[in-house]
Amino acid sequence: MSTKIKTKIVNSLKYLKNKNLNIGSEGNISIRYKNGFLISPSAVNPDNIKISDIPFVDLKGNHYGSRPPSSEWRMHMLLYLKKTNFNAISHSHSFWSSSLSCLRKKIPPFHYMIAEFGGDDIKCAKYATFGTNSLAKNVLKALESRKGCLMENHGQLTIGETIEEAVSLTESLEKLSKQFFMCNLSNSVKLISKREMNKVLGLFNKYKSIR
Repeated sequence: MSTKIKTKIVNSLKYLKNKNLNIGSEGNISIRYKNGFLISPSAVNPDNIKISDIPFVDLKGNHYGSRPPSSEWRMHMLLYLKKTNFNAISHSHSFWSSSLSCLRKKIPPFHYMIAEFGGDDIKCAKYATFGTNSLAKNVLKALESRKGCLMENHGQLTIGETIEEAVSLTESLEKLSKQFFMCNLSNSVKLISKREMNKVLGLFNKYKSIR
């Protein structure tokens, strides 16, 4: 089983790089496994990564494998500890999401597809040094009732029931970030009302229940 999951991590890392959503060894991927998670290794370019490079981290922070885990393993561990309704994480330094994160603003309901992330906005986690417990706590807070967030002066992070969902949301958040960045240049972005967004959220929930 672990070989299958490790293969998904390797393939997802390569996919994000090929889609220009990460450059080099940027970003990281993890999937919940037993009493912990499998995660991309630190500082390895996806072009060179092997299945045997994928380490395991338990929920006490112990690492196992031939390579050290991503520097963001604390963030992944805290999310797996505190949020039990998902099984995969995709963290990216994609261009538009990273650019928007430097403005330190959330994405408001300028487009109804914001609802795909579970609410009427996409929050921006407060800045903290990468790889720290402080950053992990800030991201956890920004993900309350959400499947994705921006990270101030850093990038974006998404979660999903599967790695396929988490990666798909990475692409969706990058698209929305670009759209909002461009719309915001006009200084006259028209937002969808809270009442309408609640209606859209209800429709999204209904859609997922019959899918």
